[in-house]
Amino acid sequence: MKDMKKKLKLITSVGTLKHSIALHKSNLDRTFFHQRDEKECLTPTSLKASEEQEVQQNLEELWLEFEERSVAGGEDSVVFYTTSLRGVRKTFEDCRKIRYLLENHKVSFRERDVSMDCEFKEEMWRLLGEKVTPPRLFIKCKYIGGAEEVVALNEKGKLEKLLEGISSAGRSRQCGRCENERFLICWNCNGRSRVVAEDAGMWKRCGECNENGLVKCALCT
Repeated sequence: MKDMKKKLKLITSVGTLKHSIALHKSNLDRTFFHQRDEKECLTPTSLKASEEQEVQQNLEELWLEFEERSVAGGEDSVVFYTTSLRGVRKTFEDCRKIRYLLENHKVSFRERDVSMDCEFKEEMWRLLGEKVTPPRLFIKCKYIGGAEEVVALNEKGKLEKLLEGISSAGRSRQCGRCENERFLICWNCNGRSRVVAEDAGMWKRCGECNENGLVKCALCT
């Protein structure tokens, strides 16, 4: 009789234990789903919109760091004042650095060589209000700076943001007319920059080209 009572008590205890385990498991399941729902609520569409607004605000604040200049043809493009002369090595190397960065970011840009045309040099001086040396970079009519400033911006990841929205460079940037030289030999004086005046029989300045006997390529300059 005592053994029978022990067995019944054991059976009752085991049944209670199973019920408790099942109840505890049910509570755990509810807790798990509740926590999962809370995590899902942390990334709604409104949060993504808020992040996009923050990125846009940071970009607008970045643009405020740079002064606006009235660059001809530079409203929605990149204008890069450079030189192809190797007379001053540092100046030439600095120009190569900026060109490399722009090509690396795969954006199209207008390259204005001050050594090929004095008008570009005078234009650069007028924009900056002083007789500075190249390279000088402008993005969307904002003066970005010289070599040191542009390299520093690139290292901080800011140059890439400033170049957003600029048209990408094509697979081939080769100009079919000047082969990317940006200039052509003057047809009027054959590159001499002067012609003989018919009335006086003396040499006079050619009116079609610059001081180097070159004319700007109409396709890529």
